Amino acid sequence: MATKQEIKERGIRIGVNQLVTYATLVPIFWFIAQPLLVSALAEEMQESIKQTVANEVAPISLAFVALLQRDINATRKDIAALKFRERQATDWTAEDAAYLADLDIQLDALVEAKDALQANNTT
Repeated sequence: MATKQEIKERGIRIGVNQLVTYATLVPIFWFIAQPLLVSALAEEMQESIKQTVANEVAPISLAFVALLQRDINATRKDIAALKFRERQATDWTAEDAAYLADLDIQLDALVEAKDALQANNTT
């Protein structure tokens, strides 16, 4: 039968062995868990930054949409005036036709830019 002293020594050895075991397992678990923690944190921060940027840029985007709409309206008025002149005037030139074509191209580009900005505002 074991004495109190032997039982106490065995208990101390078991405790020390467990401590050494845990001390070696902690770094192993840390190297496994650290990439998972860092990845989760990075994803959370990325989403937070993305939302912050979207909130800060939204007023600027809306202002650009308003400016583009103003330019679209002005271009449509210029096109309408040129088409009216084309129907009424006898002095319609190739330069006038080229200018009308340029205005049509400009209008398409403005509408496309406005649509792209509005699509980005909704995402």
